[in-house]
Amino acid sequence: MVDLFSLPMILVFAALYGITMKIADLLDEHGLKWFKGSAIIFGILWGLFGSLLVVSNVHVANVLLAMVLAFIFRMRIDYRNHAVATVIIITSFLLYSTFEPLTFFIFLVNFMIFGSLTDVMDDYYKRKDWLQKFTETGWFYVIPTLIFAYFTSLWIVFYVFTTYIVFYDIVKYVGENKSKS
Repeated sequence: MVDLFSLPMILVFAALYGITMKIADLLDEHGLKWFKGSAIIFGILWGLFGSLLVVSNVHVANVLLAMVLAFIFRMRIDYRNHAVATVIIITSFLLYSTFEPLTFFIFLVNFMIFGSLTDVMDDYYKRKDWLQKFTETGWFYVIPTLIFAYFTSLWIVFYVFTTYIVFYDIVKYVGENKSKS
């Protein structure tokens, strides 16, 4: 029997979190059409996989909460399915996790600052050069979680957020290339 919260299963949840998040985004903002209600269904799935990550580890939960609140600050929760996912994740945090102020605030500040800089580069300047390619990737999830893991030995945070962003970026790449053809 597979332990629901073993590291391999948590990484599966992280991958599915990234996949469902990006599909939900593609259904709203990038013209992907599947079936009636698919945007809401993928918002629910995104929230459920986020909820499983929240329940899996207190440090992952605090970083995920910081990420979701930074999305709100950056006005990235801009569609109904985004709001559904956000409510599911925040509710699961309030019900099943413990607030770790240091972990939470380190990542909240990081995600707000570097996420906002990315938003400016992508949305305002609409750059299409190497700098835009760099800012468009999720480096501000991977690098800080790597530094955090190095100093705290809480490697699960790095593994989860690296897995999430790799799968998010794969779906993003495939989705953008499908829309060009």
